[in-house]
Amino acid sequence: MLLRDTGKKNDMMNVKKMLCLTLACLCLGGCASQKTETSGEDKIVVTMLYTRDLPSLEELVETTYTDIDLQIERNAAGTIDGETERRLRNGHGSDIVVSTLVAGDVLDYLADLSADEYISAYQSGIMHKTTWEGKNLFIPLPAQYYGYIYNVTLARENGLSVPTTQDELLAMLEQAKEEHFGTDENGSVFAVNGTPATTATFAFATKIPDFFGLSDGIRWLDDMKNGKASFTGSLETCLDLPLEMIEKGYMDPFPFTAVSNSVPVLEKMSGGEMLMIFDNVTMLDQIRKSSSYEFDMLPMLSDEGNPAWTVSAPTAFLGINKALIEDGREDCLDACRKILGLLSTPAGQDAFMMDNGAAYSYLVDYTPGADIVPGGIKECIEEGYNYNISISNDFMRYFGNRCNAVLCGQKDIASAFAEIDGFMQGGESESDTLIGTIDHDMLVENYNVRLGETEIGNLVSDAVREITGADIAVVNGGSIRGSLYKGDLYNYDLDYVCPYQNRIIVLEVNADVIRSMLSNSLSAMVRDGGIPGGRFLNVSGLKYSFAPPTEDAPAQLVDVTLPDGSLLNENAGYTIAVTDYMAGVSGYLDNNGDGFTMLNVYSSDTPKAENVKLVRETEYTLRSVLEEYIISHNDEEIASKVEGRITSVDENEGRS
Repeated sequence: MLLRDTGKKNDMMNVKKMLCLTLACLCLGGCASQKTETSGEDKIVVTMLYTRDLPSLEELVETTYTDIDLQIERNAAGTIDGETERRLRNGHGSDIVVSTLVAGDVLDYLADLSADEYISAYQSGIMHKTTWEGKNLFIPLPAQYYGYIYNVTLARENGLSVPTTQDELLAMLEQAKEEHFGTDENGSVFAVNGTPATTATFAFATKIPDFFGLSDGIRWLDDMKNGKASFTGSLETCLDLPLEMIEKGYMDPFPFTAVSNSVPVLEKMSGGEMLMIFDNVTMLDQIRKSSSYEFDMLPMLSDEGNPAWTVSAPTAFLGINKALIEDGREDCLDACRKILGLLSTPAGQDAFMMDNGAAYSYLVDYTPGADIVPGGIKECIEEGYNYNISISNDFMRYFGNRCNAVLCGQKDIASAFAEIDGFMQGGESESDTLIGTIDHDMLVENYNVRLGETEIGNLVSDAVREITGADIAVVNGGSIRGSLYKGDLYNYDLDYVCPYQNRIIVLEVNADVIRSMLSNSLSAMVRDGGIPGGRFLNVSGLKYSFAPPTEDAPAQLVDVTLPDGSLLNENAGYTIAVTDYMAGVSGYLDNNGDGFTMLNVYSSDTPKAENVKLVRETEYTLRSVLEEYIISHNDEEIASKVEGRITSVDENEGRS
């Protein structure tokens, strides 16, 4: 904890307070380093898993060290740091370990960096937070600031002044809603994307000016870290603001449900379809780059006359996989140290900040190459009103899940906060029931379940088909988020593989619907940002081929057959098992339903599908189907292989 007198004389503690808010925004994984030959030269491959491309950092590393090939794998694990630990534990951790959690089991797999010279380049306060048993295991990546991102152009054109209090903020949203500007198709003018980590951050951040910035809040936070504090009776009011926004219609509660997609805040803000969101400077940077409107960020505002505050946190922390030492891969270990050392220079910080949009470096002597702190929060930062809340990522995820349940009306505050207190006191733990064994690794990496046939995609779709008894089963790749590893398989492993709660239903469809469904599944294999869409279908009971996407056209369906190669019967009906999500139970707005309107049997906002009949609804989820399938095969090792169900053909085939 860093304390500094700011000269403010009121009920607030006169501090500059930097605590560490760990957020579930990154993940790690990858494969062991190896030597590759490029242009006649041996290069040491160093793997690093991150949520986005880092072209500036890659270029800096590979031009500075011509013998190093830094390879960034992008991944979308449903539970980020838990999947990080699973990969490391099962021998699939990347060489450079990226984690938002400087605690927990991940620490057991990290090399000691204490003797590395670049450690001294960082502020001592932040490095103190990365130590474990006296060892430095991480370096911090540059920080993210969080706050209210708003459309300056729309506010100015409609005569709105910049709010300085929470009441003025709500009045701004009220005017926008009444006058129908910055309003989306749901009538919302404000959004939080709905992920548990962001919801948790927002809930805590709303209380910074009027609780965490006061002596009572600081004592409570210290007590919480020591297991002595209770959320019940102390922090229920952290949901007052978002609940008021929902009650007044400023914010849609549906994205907080476990069956909904996150709000596409980038698209809504860029197009002027929403006035304001809560998010970080990386999102602000992305919005600015994709819109003609002007945007800025506001700090967290008080409703009790206290100064405004910003929220910041290291984007993540970097360490080195200890397996490099244990496996005798000194060349890769040395390469990793060089990369971390380079990142610990102003040039390295500039490169990462250029790639990620972060706005603050923890280097002792660092002057940013450009003024990238949003103007709306600059005064708070200069005055020292910047908060970083030190709470473990596991807890933030749990807390955010329970907050989401309250905001969408599934739980009341009393029961949700009682569960949160129970979690803090160790009342909830993962189930460790052994349910089967896996005969080899089945990996989710590089978005492979969204690009083609995979072993794990076949396994999940086979499970759905067998348990439901349908002729055909399809599973969208975005619902498969974690790998399965050789050996014993426990109940909790399935929470990482299929984390979503959508129910499985059985439809009866004809051949035209099947072809239309598969064509839609191929339509988003390439999207802005380079991440393939999650609608790509893994199949059981079908075979299909497609022509890959090009610069000018999406992937196209070429051929569909039954598993034996016979053609679909144009006059027959086929039972097909899908999730209710695909069939419109969440509607098709805000990217929900993945565009499978040809299966719509639920949504009233979209025309009902033709030649589709709902045969039955089940209580199964993908996770529970997979569990039942594995248990029913407990007399054998679970195996799956790629067998030609999905094939990519010459790009010119099937194109007109």
